[in-house]
Amino acid sequence: MLLSAALFANFAVVAGHDFQRVVEIAALLCAGAWLLASRSDVPGRLFAGAVGKTLAAFFLFGLLSSVLAREPRLAAFETSIFFLLYAIAIAAGAEIAKCGLPALVRILQIVAIAGVLYTLKFFVAYFGSFHLGIALEADDFTPGFSNIRFFNHVQTSTLPLLVLLCSLTPRTSRLRWLWLAVTAYWWMALYATTGRGTLAGMAAACAAAAFLLRGAALPYLRQVALTAILGVVAYVVLLVIVPALLGAKGIGAFAFAVERTVANPASGRMPLWRQAVTLILQHPLLGVGPMHFAHFGRPVHQGAHPHDWLLQIASEWGLPALVCLLAALSIALRALVRAPRHVDAHDRDNRAVAAAMLVGAVAILVDGLVSGVLVMPQSQLGIALYLACATGWYRTVVPATRVSGAGRTARVVGAVLFVGAMAGLANLLPDGLARLRAEPLSPALEAVNAGPSWPRLWKEGYF
Repeated sequence: MLLSAALFANFAVVAGHDFQRVVEIAALLCAGAWLLASRSDVPGRLFAGAVGKTLAAFFLFGLLSSVLAREPRLAAFETSIFFLLYAIAIAAGAEIAKCGLPALVRILQIVAIAGVLYTLKFFVAYFGSFHLGIALEADDFTPGFSNIRFFNHVQTSTLPLLVLLCSLTPRTSRLRWLWLAVTAYWWMALYATTGRGTLAGMAAACAAAAFLLRGAALPYLRQVALTAILGVVAYVVLLVIVPALLGAKGIGAFAFAVERTVANPASGRMPLWRQAVTLILQHPLLGVGPMHFAHFGRPVHQGAHPHDWLLQIASEWGLPALVCLLAALSIALRALVRAPRHVDAHDRDNRAVAAAMLVGAVAILVDGLVSGVLVMPQSQLGIALYLACATGWYRTVVPATRVSGAGRTARVVGAVLFVGAMAGLANLLPDGLARLRAEPLSPALEAVNAGPSWPRLWKEGYF
């Protein structure tokens, strides 16, 4: 519920990258404090099993890299936020597993309600543009986000979940039309903002689900096709036909996407990728430090992160850390692919969930190869919520994954890690509050943040 509340706040209440980051930090601190106060055994079970052991090694490399980094305080923040996002996702998954599919549906409904309110924001701008005689712009589809791509990033993790809600809602339910409408808007906004990374991720994910799950994926993929087509219809009617009838300018997103792709397929990412490879060759074992591409990539003048999660982890955390993360992902993906074997052939709902969870995982991983989906606050929360849904559902259909309580030593170690990670986040909370108060940067920060702003931790992305 805390993850959902944070997503809701960033969609419907606050605006701007720095506000969204502060909301994320506050939500993670509250969730961490709750787990510690309730004496949950989740902190002691985070590194159990094959996935847990490989992730323990991953975070150990991140800790070592942070200690040796140029700015340990900033490196420790990213290590801490990754750890807490993972830990709280697993804890939320454990809660979902207690109640099964009804709990998952309720969470999906909360996400959809946040999407409905966010959609209403667009329609205020949409009708206002005709009344004021102002042409619609891409930014009108992403109110509250400092960059339209940051909204695309969170679409990658939430779109598969919204489609799943449409699939799980009975056709006789009046709410089904509401969920179909918000999901169609998600697609329409994706087309209008030319979110190529998300579209490529969804296309690859659907192809992977069709190939790996065969017939089990068909009911869910039909919903993907239905909502995607509804999004096209909404795009044509609302953004082409209606503006033409009113003598207003429409959105030529499809033509723009083609022209942009032909003219510059990598969209300026090649210098970033070359810089990341250079850093990997110079610092192969522990990288330059979590989040430190924002400093060492500054000469490129194109971004505070490599726009590729493989290069990001390899250049900042080191190659051994990347190997550990890839091992954990491989084990988890194999488990997702095998999960439908535990579902009855006539259980349409759980087969749809199996397909949705695989689609969500592949979409995030593919989009992350060309974007900052692993970097921005709202997309990080979206990924954590997806992981909570995936792990919670998996534990309901594969009973063998129910683990016993953690031992005392594991609980103590887990609690210490939680306190350390929360301290790593709280240490930078005053910086965020200063930005919310619009306090001027110090002369030292101004000196390294001159010129274009490339957000990462805060809107000023360079150290």
